[in-house]
Amino acid sequence: MDIHGTIYIDMGKELGRIVIDGNGTEKPIFSHQLPSFPDKKKVNIDPQEIEKAVGLVRKIKESAEVGQDTATWIPQMDYEKRPMLFLFLTDPHYSSIRTDHEKLNMYLDTVKNTPNMFLVTGGDDVDNFNCNLGKAASGVYEDPIEPGIQGQAWAKKMIDMDRKGKIGFMTFGNHTDWNYHGGQDWYETFLGQIQAPILTSGGLVRLNFREGAKYDIASTHRYWGVSKLNPTNACKRYLEHEQPTADIVLLGHTHQSEALQFDRGGKDRIAIIGGTLKLDDEYAKKQGIGGRGGTPGMCVALWPDHREMQVYKNFERGVEEHLRRL
Repeated sequence: MDIHGTIYIDMGKELGRIVIDGNGTEKPIFSHQLPSFPDKKKVNIDPQEIEKAVGLVRKIKESAEVGQDTATWIPQMDYEKRPMLFLFLTDPHYSSIRTDHEKLNMYLDTVKNTPNMFLVTGGDDVDNFNCNLGKAASGVYEDPIEPGIQGQAWAKKMIDMDRKGKIGFMTFGNHTDWNYHGGQDWYETFLGQIQAPILTSGGLVRLNFREGAKYDIASTHRYWGVSKLNPTNACKRYLEHEQPTADIVLLGHTHQSEALQFDRGGKDRIAIIGGTLKLDDEYAKKQGIGGRGGTPGMCVALWPDHREMQVYKNFERGVEEHLRRL
């Protein structure tokens, strides 16, 4: 400001001039010595730091996860040289008022008390509709017990089987996945103590007998290719597109019941859609899914010293013939 009160703004050092119109009028360009916002926060994003943090969290999650997609199963046989029988138990929907709990307990007791017999699960262990109010509110009325208690009760039954060496592996289900809606991992919460492998997105289990025979078992809860007229079509698609080495393919979810023994790629194969213990499913009837649940209880016999398989659609018949071989 001079003696006349005129204010002068220090424009800084002149850097050059630019033409601002068609008459060649020039305008000076100045560098401002004082910034308008001297303490403006500067943003600094380092991609390498972000990638490092993401990689660390991924490593922590991978270490904490209970699930896997490949596994090896060496069954602890009561009689090493005799055949093994396993029950494929899928879609029991434990704690639903529509589920046959007496039949479920008969299955589990039979497995526990029968030499060389084991259990493999196919998902939807508990009904769990209470966790999915928005999608299927009508199912809530079939579940008198809250989800946390359902999970604890089922885990207690499975841990008992597992401690006796009776579980080969377990597979995920969409009903148990509903726990994610509340930010909870059902498998880590309730099956964290299980010693047997847990296929939380399906996968392949290599069953190796000490007597030398080997079998690949592919299992997932559901897969594309579902057909009302040809239920095991989805098993064949899973075999062809995901698990071409599989000797046995196990699926659930649709509550259909079908067992098929067939040749593919020059060797004997087995495909199973395992039915359900939710035999009286009013929701399925109303939605046109099916008038009744598919019969459960399918079993597979495997020979330990050579490659031979036999599937049983009838649980009692499978156990009866298995006991005669011991």
